[in-house]
Amino acid sequence: MIRDLHQNLSSNFDKHLVRNQKIVIGVSGGEDSVALLTLLINSELNLQITVCHFNHLLRGDSSFNDEIFVKELCKKHSLKLYTKRLNILRASSLIKKGIEETSRIFRRKFFEEILYKSKSSLILLAHHSNDQVETFFMRLLRGASLKGLESMKILDYPYYRPLLGSTKEMIRSYSIEKKIEWVNDSSNSDDRYTRNNIRKNLIPLLSRINPNLTTTISRTIKMIADQNLFTQQHISNLSNIIIKPISNYEFTIKLYDFNELTSFEKSEILYSFFSKKINSDNFISYQNIRDLISLAESPKASAEFYLTQNIKAEKGYGYLLLQIGVQNSKKINFQISKEGSWESNDLFVTVKKDNFEEDVDYKFFNLTFPDSNIRVRNYQDGDRIRLKGQRSKKLKDIFIAKKVPKFLRYKLPVFEVSGEIFYIYGLKINSDFQANPSDKESIGIAVKSNNLEQLINEVNF
Repeated sequence: MIRDLHQNLSSNFDKHLVRNQKIVIGVSGGEDSVALLTLLINSELNLQITVCHFNHLLRGDSSFNDEIFVKELCKKHSLKLYTKRLNILRASSLIKKGIEETSRIFRRKFFEEILYKSKSSLILLAHHSNDQVETFFMRLLRGASLKGLESMKILDYPYYRPLLGSTKEMIRSYSIEKKIEWVNDSSNSDDRYTRNNIRKNLIPLLSRINPNLTTTISRTIKMIADQNLFTQQHISNLSNIIIKPISNYEFTIKLYDFNELTSFEKSEILYSFFSKKINSDNFISYQNIRDLISLAESPKASAEFYLTQNIKAEKGYGYLLLQIGVQNSKKINFQISKEGSWESNDLFVTVKKDNFEEDVDYKFFNLTFPDSNIRVRNYQDGDRIRLKGQRSKKLKDIFIAKKVPKFLRYKLPVFEVSGEIFYIYGLKINSDFQANPSDKESIGIAVKSNNLEQLINEVNF
């Protein structure tokens, strides 16, 4: 067993550690973390080790005894030690999470602070394959996704778990041979904690049915991880096709393409998208995803709702708009009184009288400078435009006829002079102002907006 442990670690160390590397290791004082620390100290890599000990203040004097033990251990080996104490019961109540989850959150925060402070590259944890099996069943019983069932990874930067391919039995054999001393955590026998209950009751029961349970579940986790990698690549490719940005915080989904996907693909695309775009304060639940898919599949032409306080979904004419960190759209409002170029957010406007580039799409108007003072702004309710052979018409009616989604209407730049609209970018030109390129008394206007152009081409109005 000890030989197997060394083989596993040798392979892991070769992949992830280099000589003289600065690392942080979490040491509770228990058998697993002390064994890992001993292995690191005795390795030939001459690692620069910083030890972290987190005191949860859950077990009275025993918690302080563990801390003292780790201090003496570090003193013996001349290792730098950082400790932190936190009343986890009180913290759990404040953040309204379970004790196990609260412990994990604050422990990780402490470890990462020390990683930065010590200028180290990795945080080593002593999880082994038996821990992995426990994690698998914990997540399975909570209804985790396939991604969740993948459980822990050997390298999940900045966390590195070199013992994950080794069993508890291997670690125990090594500890006995090396006469390693450690402290026992009495809370590990308290089956009020989910992990302990699984370790003490569920796993022994299942092991009677399958004596090779740890090996079997570890193999299953590996297969799930491989499947997840394949799925991730597939979903990433689909996401690039289905979801398009129109600003840093706004994204559109083309419903015709989206609704052709399987239910699984829809869910995974949305989960993947939100995991990249939002922080932990905007938790997206399974029900949020189902509600969003229901909106996409609904026969309603238009609708909107808030997934969370800061995430809005709006449906209109075959598109779904997602706004992340809902905020007011950036306004377009500037004046043009001479030839030149203007920029506003993602909008670039060029005005010329001559020397027009052939590869640029200019629109020509019967306007001259300095007589004309052009205003460029967003569409507003009540706007009207005069079309050829017609009386003036409300832009709203034109938008409806052309099936322009509501969320796009207020992004289209409107050009006006003396209060009269003569051009709606991507849509219409006032016939009273329209000119030919050959007209000497005219100007050319070119508009460039990467995000709007992409969306206009897709909407095809």
